[in-house]
Amino acid sequence: MPRKVQRTPSLSDEQIREIFAGIEPVYRVSDEWLLDQRVRLKGAIAVTEEAGLLSRLWERLQLWWEELPYLWMPARPILVWSTALILGILVGRFIITRPVTSAFPTAAQQVSQISQTDLAELIRSGQLEDIDVNLLDDPDTPVELNLTMGQEMKLTGSADREDILAALEYVLVKDPNPGQRLQSARILGGTPGLPEKESTMMALISALLTDENPGVRLSILKSLHGVQSPLVKDALVKTVMEDDNEGVRLAAVENLAYFLDDLSVRSALLLVSRMDPMESVRYQAYQVLSQAPESQEEERLDSQL
Repeated sequence: MPRKVQRTPSLSDEQIREIFAGIEPVYRVSDEWLLDQRVRLKGAIAVTEEAGLLSRLWERLQLWWEELPYLWMPARPILVWSTALILGILVGRFIITRPVTSAFPTAAQQVSQISQTDLAELIRSGQLEDIDVNLLDDPDTPVELNLTMGQEMKLTGSADREDILAALEYVLVKDPNPGQRLQSARILGGTPGLPEKESTMMALISALLTDENPGVRLSILKSLHGVQSPLVKDALVKTVMEDDNEGVRLAAVENLAYFLDDLSVRSALLLVSRMDPMESVRYQAYQVLSQAPESQEEERLDSQL
């Protein structure tokens, strides 16, 4: 029996590892190539999925088109009835010409349904604007008002009507047209008893102290002539002392003749008779003051002047 001979490797393990480590692969794939292949693969998958979705949608459209005749049959009576109804409405709307009464009242009907007191409150609160005042020759209805409440309307009557009176007071205080204010002041002053009413008196006094037109202020003084009220007295004193128009101060001095029993009025007239820049006003104040008996207070004030 032959004896086995043990062979020893000619290369050590370390030499073998060095040999295999030094061998380079025949094919080398770059990272850019791998990234490009991944992108192509994702695009192919997306195209495949989209094609499948379109295919399923097309199949559903074909199925719906085949079932359309059967779906139309139940809805046919409803569509026929709806078409007939629409045609009937159009015929009644455009062919039949019978007038139809509106369900909503017009602006004139709304005014006629409002009482004089409620309309006066609307005017005084400023909810109705663009009010024009006209004088008429009719003695029963001497005033015509053109006002706006949705549309232009006319309101006629006497100045002592609550709504017309409120409109006149509103025009006197707030209308930008001096002619309108002047006309309103004349109507208020020419109607007996109106200047004594509280609302009218307040409107006249307010316009007397604030209106920029001297003609309007003169007309107001004529309206207040003879009206004896503490409010009127104070407004007249302020006017004779501060108004810049000679004619207005002169008319105010004449009105103060009704308040000579008041010491403050006599003192104001004494100052005006001595210090007013216009001779006519000073003379008129002296004439009015001469109608009242002198007092010790006036003598002492006169000596100081």
